[in-house]
Amino acid sequence: MFKVLDKVCVPKRSTKYSAYVDLFAREDVTIGAGETKIVPLGVKLDLNKLSKALFEVSYSYILRSHNKVLQEEFDKFMKSHYLEVALRSSLAVKGLIIPNGIGIIDLDYPDEIGLIVHNPFTNKKTYWKDEWELIDTRYNIKKGQKVAQCTLKKHKGYLMGYESDVVRDGGYGSTDI
Repeated sequence: MFKVLDKVCVPKRSTKYSAYVDLFAREDVTIGAGETKIVPLGVKLDLNKLSKALFEVSYSYILRSHNKVLQEEFDKFMKSHYLEVALRSSLAVKGLIIPNGIGIIDLDYPDEIGLIVHNPFTNKKTYWKDEWELIDTRYNIKKGQKVAQCTLKKHKGYLMGYESDVVRDGGYGSTDI
């Protein structure tokens, strides 16, 4: 389902019954106190792999095919599923958060998937042994570190009655441009 952009970012399922697949940081990222940053995860959605998993044919074949049933089934799947990306609990327990709670990746998103992470702490001074010390509350994410997890989810947003023929043409925030 993914095109891997860096060998340290190969998604993996941690245990036999894991509901989510682990995703890894593609580069070192330092998130300072009060900062929000995007951690690149080194993967993109690959519609060819997805369509092969679903229908045993590539996405390019579906596009070229005159098989309307196959095209409609793939379109129906694309309209009713999304990728949900969550922060790993090991980072959440350290206080990091995803500002909007969860990452929602539409299946037509063409760019590298990233995790938006916020460090809600502030730098603070503490008094220790007759002197003030500034406590550094930066958080360092290392390349190859497990930072996110994702799963494919079904939704019923298509039932709300709003249709669009707009084809996505970019990454974060591009649907409003």
